Amino acid sequence: MQKRSTLSIPLLIAVGILLALTVCGSLWDLTIAHAVYVGESPAENPFGIMFAFVGIIPTFVGWSFLGASILYLTKKQVADTQKRRWLTAFAILLFLLSFFYFCNTLYFSNANVIRVPVVVAYSVGLAVIGAAAYLGYRLSAKSGDGALLQKALFLAAVSLVTLLIISCTKEIMCRPRFRFVLSEGNPDYFKGWWQSGRAIKNSLGLGMENDEFASFPSGHSAYSMFAIFLFPALGDYVRRLKPYKPLLFALGFLWWAVTALSRLTMGAHYLTDVTLAGLVTIFAYAVVSALRRSHAKRRGRSDL
Repeated sequence: MQKRSTLSIPLLIAVGILLALTVCGSLWDLTIAHAVYVGESPAENPFGIMFAFVGIIPTFVGWSFLGASILYLTKKQVADTQKRRWLTAFAILLFLLSFFYFCNTLYFSNANVIRVPVVVAYSVGLAVIGAAAYLGYRLSAKSGDGALLQKALFLAAVSLVTLLIISCTKEIMCRPRFRFVLSEGNPDYFKGWWQSGRAIKNSLGLGMENDEFASFPSGHSAYSMFAIFLFPALGDYVRRLKPYKPLLFALGFLWWAVTALSRLTMGAHYLTDVTLAGLVTIFAYAVVSALRRSHAKRRGRSDL
């Protein structure tokens, strides 16, 4: 009989909270957005500015940590040459994604508020990503968990599936951000999370690079929600943290909540943007879990 995960109940509670907030947002998105919006410009909201960058750290820095872990464990545990090459290439991809997204978020998120020189952004990125990689490599070497490689690959897959869903949905929905609706003074520009804003975007002649039609779902909220899986996973790397997995899960959910609130105060998103983005991350976790179980069953039958 398969042992139930210690995070099953906390995960169900998180889903319940997100669904309840989604219902509230579906009814009062615009009212809530007006209530929590802070300032007429991002410069008046240091809380929002700070979390526009640090909120995404669990995913983007996590890629470097997981990449280094996969690299080390592949070298130690995988004998098949072809498989080692594929896993090494995947680890390198995680490093590149980590560096690119971290540095560009640091640079572009503050471009209109705090001018961060490109050299500074990429130097800080190199230092942070390098430190995360070193930590992932060292902790993997000290861990005695024989299933750690599978766990690291699983977490990386969850984050990449989340990235894919978020990116595709943003492009399909083109929901106008609250700050854009407010600045235009046209209440007809407001759209529910289930309604596409592409017609408005096209009528205004705005190109694909325009960021004001990328409200739904919130990328920051989806990537910060990854903390509910990444933080507890530290218990697999550091044995002393293992009993605290539920607490680390709660810390990850709190990280999401603070990041999500910061996006609302910036006028970048509505409540449904952040709650459904969180559910996307959990959905990605469920999908990858189901695929892993299906693969394990098929492999078990082939061994009979």
